[in-house]
This record gives sequence, structure tokens and C-alpha cells, in this order.
Amino acid sequence: MAPVALEGSGEAEFPVLGIDSGAIERNAARIVDRVDPDVVGVTKGVCGDPRVARAMLAGGAAGIADSRVANVVGLREALQCDLLLLRAPMGTECSAVVENATWSMESEAATLRALSAISTDREVVHRVLVAIDVGDRREGVLPEEFDELLEAAIDLPGVEVSGLATHVGSFGGVVPTRENVGRLVELVERAEERLGRRLAVVSGGSTNALGLAFEGDLPGQVTQLRVGEGILLGTDPVTGEAIPGLETDAIELVAEVIECKRKPSLPEGERSRDAFGQEPAFADRGVRRRAILALGRLDCAIGELTPLREGVEVIGASSDHTVVDVADAGSVEVGDTLAFRPGYAALARAAAAPSVAVAVG
Repeated sequence: MAPVALEGSGEAEFPVLGIDSGAIERNAARIVDRVDPDVVGVTKGVCGDPRVARAMLAGGAAGIADSRVANVVGLREALQCDLLLLRAPMGTECSAVVENATWSMESEAATLRALSAISTDREVVHRVLVAIDVGDRREGVLPEEFDELLEAAIDLPGVEVSGLATHVGSFGGVVPTRENVGRLVELVERAEERLGRRLAVVSGGSTNALGLAFEGDLPGQVTQLRVGEGILLGTDPVTGEAIPGLETDAIELVAEVIECKRKPSLPEGERSRDAFGQEPAFADRGVRRRAILALGRLDCAIGELTPLREGVEVIGASSDHTVVDVADAGSVEVGDTLAFRPGYAALARAAAAPSVAVAVG
């Protein structure tokens, strides 16, 4: 359990994400020990927090990756390590990318041209990983269009194609397999033949590709995996289960009780949609003791919170309030706090919310 955010009372600022940097370091080290490719720690789930990045690096991560340019800038100010930008930059961000990122993942010739112009003007070379869509239908050039983009990149001064990268799962829910990652490998061979040199980086996926790596099914040409959720939460996004050997209690979200009363479990009166356009359903459980937390959907993905106190049940939430049933949870009073284990979406949203403090210990 994260020692920096224990359930109870006190003068601390709430809501707060408590992050155990020791557990982060140990998870990183265990993953590094189990896979052959370099492990790049992904910090987008904690909004690019440099303290968490340092723990990943201490555990053996070969570098740090993040999807937001602002986070990469903050990481560069705090750290001297390789930094990978995961999401292609907007035009206004290209200057910051050249200045701060070691590599960026790119799939558009227009963006490559913008990076080239800035790099040439500064007399530097920006390294890119060409993003390949092998089936998930999010970012990346389709394999049949790869040669055209590669040719465009080769002719650009100030830009070096250092590798290829792919990702599946986050958008289309596609499961990484030896076959779809193998499509990336086929393009690596073509790119190396055209460039006349070896590619330094073949980035074969994220945490959801760890299963392939653990089973020995990841193609040997893959040199890098980008791992966030596995290090932060110790869970596999493909199965939703804990990854054996990893710690799943590195992070807690703690919120304060601002109301606690006995109320009927069913709303009264004519009903329509809630504030988020949904039609919530409730079971009639009679009158129950319920607590309201100073935490809402603007702060967190409430549906991904697992209560750490026995007897606490999350009933629902609006923008700024979360309602929990505490009838079977013992003594709960106004001013007390309740702790939860966040899923990845809950963690990422909470870390980015200005109203949620982050304590790293």
C-alpha cells in the first residue's frame, strides 16, 4: 500500500494520488529483467511527473515516453535521458519537439516537413520513428503506404528515420499477436534495405505486448517496448488482470467525505438523463447510509475506482460529487477519508486534474 496516501484523517490536501516510488522502481526492474527489448517507461498516466520518471529510470528503464509535448518539456527540464514523444505534434508544437524530444513518432509528411524546417534552421537533426498502423486504426501509416512516406522522409534535411513503431489496443482493442507485430518487422527489413543501414529502434508496442514478450513470442527484431500501465499499476490492459510478479498497490486515490447521511437508495420523482446524458439505474435496497466524496467525474473515471475499505461501494457520480454506500463499512463521518485503487483511466484523469494533488514518496 502506498505509504503517502493512507486512509484516515489529517491536514493533508485531498483528493490526492499517493504514489509509492519504491514500488514503481521495483515494477520497472522486474519487467526489465524479464524482457529482452529495452523498456521505455511511459509517464502519460501520471501526467509526465518527473518523480515517477526517476523511479522508472532507477528501475532500469532505458528512457521515458509521454504523449503530451508539455509533459516532454517538463521532463526535459528535470531529467537528462532519452525522451520519446508518443503523439505526433501539432504544428505549433514542432519547435518544442525538436528542442526537447530525442525521438518523436510520426506518420504525416506535412509534420515531417515542419520538423525538417525547424531542425535545419537550428542546424540539428531530429530523429523520428515512423508510426505504422498494423490494425488498431489509430495513428500510423498503413503498410501499403509506408514506402511513399519513407521516401519523403529520406529527402528531408534535418530529419533522420531512426526506427519504426507500432501500437495496438488503445483504440480498436486489437490484441497484439506475433502476426500483427510481424507486419512491423517486415517493414523494418524494407526500410533498412532502402536506407542502407540498420534501424536503431524497432518499438514493438506497449504494456499490452508484454504478454508476447514474456511468452517468447515477440519477434526478435523488436528492440523496444513502451511500458506505462504495467509499471504504474502492475496490470495487463489486454486481460485487465494483475501481471504475476508485479506490485498492484503502488498508487492510491484518497478523497474526503463531505456528507454522510441515511437516505433512500432509490431517487424520488420523475426521472430523465443525468448530467452526463446517461440514464442511471438503481436497485431498491431500502434506506442506506451514504457518503459523498469531494471528487467527481471531472477529476476521475469514477467507474474504475476499487474501494480499499471493506463494505464501501461506489454508487455513482456527477461532475463534482461521488456517492458511496458505507452502510457496511463501519464508522464513516464527515472529514474522514476513503482510499481507492484506480484503474488506468481513473489514474490518468486524476493525475491531469488540477483539483487532485499528487504525493510521491
